[in-house]
Amino acid sequence: MPRFEEIKLAGQLPSPKGVALAIMNLCGRDDTTIDDIARLVQTDPALSGRLLRLANTSGGGHRPIAAVNEALLRIGMKAVGQLAMGFSLVDQFKEGPCKAFDYRSFWSHSLLMALAARELGRLTRVAAPEDLFACGLMANIGSLALATAFPVEYSALLESGSHDPLAAERETFGIDRRECTLAMLEDFGIPKALAEPVFYHLAPDESQFSDASRPSRLTWLFHTAHHLADLGVAAEATRSQLAGSLIRLGGRFEIDADGTATMFDRIVAEWDQWARLLEIPATSLPSFERMSETPPVAAEPDGAASSVRVLMVTACPTSVTPISTLLQSAFGYRTYLAGDGDEGLSMAVAMLPHVVVVDADTPSASAHDFCRRLRATDWGKSVYLIVMTATVDERNFVAAFESGADTCLCKSLGDARLRAAMRAAHRYLGLLDAWQTDRVQLKQIASELAVSNRKLEQVARTDLLTGLPNRRGGMEALARAWSASNRSGEALCVMMLDIDWFKRINDRYGHAFGDRVLEQVGAGLRSEARSSDTLCRIGGEEFLVVCSGSDLRSTMTAAERLRRAIATLGLVAGEGEQVELSISVGIAQKEAGTSSTDVLLGNADKALYAAKHAGRNRICVMAHGKLHHGGAPVSGEDLTRGSGAARPKK
Repeated sequence: MPRFEEIKLAGQLPSPKGVALAIMNLCGRDDTTIDDIARLVQTDPALSGRLLRLANTSGGGHRPIAAVNEALLRIGMKAVGQLAMGFSLVDQFKEGPCKAFDYRSFWSHSLLMALAARELGRLTRVAAPEDLFACGLMANIGSLALATAFPVEYSALLESGSHDPLAAERETFGIDRRECTLAMLEDFGIPKALAEPVFYHLAPDESQFSDASRPSRLTWLFHTAHHLADLGVAAEATRSQLAGSLIRLGGRFEIDADGTATMFDRIVAEWDQWARLLEIPATSLPSFERMSETPPVAAEPDGAASSVRVLMVTACPTSVTPISTLLQSAFGYRTYLAGDGDEGLSMAVAMLPHVVVVDADTPSASAHDFCRRLRATDWGKSVYLIVMTATVDERNFVAAFESGADTCLCKSLGDARLRAAMRAAHRYLGLLDAWQTDRVQLKQIASELAVSNRKLEQVARTDLLTGLPNRRGGMEALARAWSASNRSGEALCVMMLDIDWFKRINDRYGHAFGDRVLEQVGAGLRSEARSSDTLCRIGGEEFLVVCSGSDLRSTMTAAERLRRAIATLGLVAGEGEQVELSISVGIAQKEAGTSSTDVLLGNADKALYAAKHAGRNRICVMAHGKLHHGGAPVSGEDLTRGSGAARPKK
């Protein structure tokens, strides 16, 4: 029995209760209506308020709503069940028995990730925003599951600080947090198409999803949402670096640096409101622009240096008083005093000094330990660190540099020598300032390049006349659908569409009018095509529709809707002449004997030829090796290729 099933049967996993459980059960029934769920939701005022808020912040300029049944219609029945379950878990597990697991911080991070995933969903339209919200809220639910099922053992594992926590979890529990998350999402009814990207979101490159495919885009969407949540809960010292990484990730979705800043600030404002609604903490954050700015560094020696902060760590303040006085009077530095290493670290975290001066004489072991602890922090790596001692002998000199000091000075240096020694600190801080400025500019350039590359990729896959994917984009979509069908066994059909008598239209009315026809037909097909289908222009007057997860019957129904839509278009030529339009459609289904996408397209092309030959403005299907029109096989003698029968003119 799989490990997850063992844990589940033992009743050790977090699970929804009460109204949420009843809603999930109701959503699983085929005869359930929106009104049935609305009546159940209204019995829980907290859940009603949350769903109403979610519906009213869904974007798109919708009018505000106050009725629960309207909120459910806007959100969708399946999403309501998932959201009810997620909110139920938040309410139940704000505290727990696992001492080292911070339950409230976990939900704070999860909520921010959910809001980020939802916002990215609005921008990319790769999936329904409410579905993405539910997935983001539970994207790391495996950690909560392990903390709930094994509170003592998991607490010990967290406290151990393992460098490879996933391997440690598998060794200890027989399952890791990612595997547990995937199993729970599928158990909760989250579609595999969303659960798999969640599984890979912490390591997108491991997924091996084809680039630009929907699973890949979803994986990177959840990865970006997780990174944004990391930035929201990060310590101040690490925010600048995380903000730069978020700008680069935004480039994957054609969001520039300004767009990333606007998006982040909008999400954080919503995070604060949702956190109050769910009674979990949310960090008070400055604007994204401020967080992405490089911390201020020293000015050049000739400029104003009042912004330079110097922290002096000594157990004997009188021993560094002359140095402190000189730094303030001669250089204009602001100096701060700490009595020991612990106080020094606390003050350093709060003030982020540019220069730290450490008295190594009282006592030296403590001073050198402070230096090492300072250098171990991210922000402490760039501090200019000076160790001062009464006597600079070989032992003190070596110990100072081994503990991370940039220079070692003698306390008895005169003013002139100390001034000269401090010029090195000036040069260092000036170079650091220049490097950090360049780093910010490089982040901006990387973001702009990422956006440009994405736009170029989009142009390379787009037909400029109709705005639809071109042949390259269509073949890539077909390849992805073919792979998905092979993996899951889901149905796959394709339609080949051709505008009837298009050559005559071009010859009679000119190519400019022909381009208008292509534009209008493309727009008409796009407006009537199903959201799950991929429509593209593969050349001339021919279009391809890739119907993922669609069987032959539903594909024929969709094709008939497209045919009727074009038949009702009609365009007026230059002299006021009404031009009637029609299309012929050939359909083929992936079957057991369909060995490749080329064979599938060939079958659809044969069916299209049959529709043309039978009189145009109709649909023909290739199924089980036979051509069918109007439900009956077409005579093979009428459809012979290459034996004197020419393909009908366009």
